[in-house]
Amino acid sequence: MIRVSSLDAGMLYAETPEMPMHTMGVLLLEAPTQPLFAVLQRVIQQRLHLLAPFRRRLVEDPLQLGDPYWIEDPGFSLENHLRRAAIPSPGGMRELAEFVDDVASRLLDRSKPLWELQLVEGLESGRVAVVAKIHHAAMDGGRLVALIGVLLDLTPDGRSTPPPDIEWRPDQEPSLLWLAADTARALATKPLHALRAIADVGATILAGARSAGGNRGDAARLFEAPATPLNGALSPQRSVAMADVAFDDVKAIKNAFGTTVNDVVLSASCGTLRSWLLAHGGVPTRPLVANVPVTVRAEGEEEAGNRVSMILVHLPVQIEEPVSRLMAIRAETRRAKEQHGDAKGDLFRQTTDLLTSVMVPWLLVHAVDLHARAHLADRLPLFWNLVISNLPGPPVPLYLAGAKVLRIYPFGPAQQGSGLNLTVMSTAGRLCLGAMACRRMVPDVEKIGMGFVAEIALLKDLADEKH
Repeated sequence: MIRVSSLDAGMLYAETPEMPMHTMGVLLLEAPTQPLFAVLQRVIQQRLHLLAPFRRRLVEDPLQLGDPYWIEDPGFSLENHLRRAAIPSPGGMRELAEFVDDVASRLLDRSKPLWELQLVEGLESGRVAVVAKIHHAAMDGGRLVALIGVLLDLTPDGRSTPPPDIEWRPDQEPSLLWLAADTARALATKPLHALRAIADVGATILAGARSAGGNRGDAARLFEAPATPLNGALSPQRSVAMADVAFDDVKAIKNAFGTTVNDVVLSASCGTLRSWLLAHGGVPTRPLVANVPVTVRAEGEEEAGNRVSMILVHLPVQIEEPVSRLMAIRAETRRAKEQHGDAKGDLFRQTTDLLTSVMVPWLLVHAVDLHARAHLADRLPLFWNLVISNLPGPPVPLYLAGAKVLRIYPFGPAQQGSGLNLTVMSTAGRLCLGAMACRRMVPDVEKIGMGFVAEIALLKDLADEKH
């Protein structure tokens, strides 16, 4: 048994029907030359020992007072997680997106390990897709990329996988007596954990203030995000958009203007959001605030659950000229990274430690549920406007069960108050965007995907002119 870390537990407590906390990926594959489902089933079965979260199930005490645990599920069956599905043939990307909409809107079953894979057939030209869904508590984006590497191969012939050094053994379900004793231990140690968490949060805030010289200047802050149609209380329904651009174009923009790939991603996101806002009531007078997750996973922490922090970045949607927006974002991200690096602590994780130390799970779960049912996100100040993630993907051609992977579209969860999540991943010469949105707030999310592609094309033309 493995105790769930405070950050991972926070993601479990935060989940409601309105806010599913899973991440997703859509792998678009070329037409297979063999029955793909049976091969995929065999590949996953052979590599399960390299996919540790796939056989771990959540265990909580019935009263939700103590710590949750991961156990090696004694009832694990691959058939519960790997399924076949089909869309009306010949299906295009719109039909595939509608299928993903439905999958994204449903919670994972906590009585089983928190993941599922669906092989989707019926796409045009004989192509197929694999729609993967896994709870954010089980892994962060960096760990998800590593697990993709476990499932995918460098050649269509695949590779042989050595058997595990130690045979997998399921855990015994903990008894009510054991859970009661562990809950008593957890409650008794909460005051000490709370004092440590308060000290950690205070030290990190003090270090951040010192590194900024006591003056953060124009840096983005929590609660300063302007109100937009993108923000408010979530509905349970999700909609997605998938788009991709040539990664060479992104690198050409980066080189021409002396930025980073992430700056280009943020600038293209800013441009498409500006266009969307202009079509939905106008651009706010203040910049948007984006939460940009950053991994803080150290070497050797492969099994450490989520290891992610965040930086806040202004998106100057009120700037009309594309290169001016890009330059403003470059200056913003440099300043934000310097302040984040000098802080000497992970305030995001430490704050979660504090919350889980001073409150029992039952109270946290009901507080989150009340927040959702009362639509408090419509009335409270916003943490940020949206989340934008950039995951480094594999740079070489990859294959799944013998079929070539054409695209990998990643998706992160929408959060209360923030109805849009944009995630990108580079793979085999393409930069793929996955947009996850609350359907009520963003009914036309495909326009944001199309606008992202248009912004990259515009910046590429400007980069060519510069040379």
